Amino acid sequence: PMVPLGDSLKPGMTDPRVPALRARLAVTEGVAKAAPPGGETLYGDELVAAVQAFQARHGLEIDGIAGNRTIIALNVPVADRIEALIVAMERWRWMPDELGDDHLMVNIAGFDLRFVRDGQLADHMAVVVGKPYHKTPVFSHMVKTIEFNPYWYVPSSIAINEELPKLKSDPARLAALGFEAVQGDRVIPVTAIDWRRYGPGNFPFSLRQRPGPRNALGRAKFLFPNKFNVYLHDTPARSLFARAERAFSHGCVRLHRPIDLAEEVLAMQGGWSRQRIDGVLASGDRTVVPVKTELPVHITYFTAWVDKGQANFRSDIYKQDEKLVAALAGKTISW
Repeated sequence: PMVPLGDSLKPGMTDPRVPALRARLAVTEGVAKAAPPGGETLYGDELVAAVQAFQARHGLEIDGIAGNRTIIALNVPVADRIEALIVAMERWRWMPDELGDDHLMVNIAGFDLRFVRDGQLADHMAVVVGKPYHKTPVFSHMVKTIEFNPYWYVPSSIAINEELPKLKSDPARLAALGFEAVQGDRVIPVTAIDWRRYGPGNFPFSLRQRPGPRNALGRAKFLFPNKFNVYLHDTPARSLFARAERAFSHGCVRLHRPIDLAEEVLAMQGGWSRQRIDGVLASGDRTVVPVKTELPVHITYFTAWVDKGQANFRSDIYKQDEKLVAALAGKTISW
């Protein structure tokens, strides 16, 4: 059943659309089809809890308010949801036959990471992924090292397009953030360079940010060398994790609790307690720790999956489902 759009339904309100909302939630969320006598138009506790359950399964803000984003998701046709499941099954067909008894799995569309240990879910955390015009790629690899107190070596495209204008206008600001220029074996303070002389095609420096509280990679990064130059890392931008949709990075994956994950991963090989990790972090020294225990990492893109017997759906943030549906139907469409 369709639910009409309108003003946001908040707990305790009465609204003529509530019967339509109840009818819809009775289909998938287990709400009683009949309202209690006198409560036909009341948006009460039972419906609020059902809306929250629906929001959780669809990656929406879990506030119990039936606003237009929630109602639009409620009104997605069943055929579209079935199509998402078919696309998900096709994507599973592309996955490695063996994921590994121990592995990390990032779902870009789900904005989450799962750490599986001995075939069981050991941890689950929020992540930030690439913007639609800086897409995080889909691939599998093997974690090789964890780096604490890392340097951030700024990719040349970001250095020229985003950081160079800042260097031209206020190099002292970037110096205060820990940035420095590297030319061959020389490390040069960014305030010692006349940046007005440089631009695209004429940028003979590498730009890096020293370890510290403002470092863009935070306190740790997980490396699995790949052609995309993508890795998992910490971030000082913690407020983004409070958002329901989290596509804000340049392609790498930012972790909500990277130190917890480092502790869990290094516990597999012994010799690294949380106390030891905290000591390394407190030192401020860049420290590279080899991951000796085999640990696959799978970066995936699923807009539909089942979790604890419940169907979950997410927005197609990179607009990839439509292209895959066309390919499955034998149609040509630009990727």
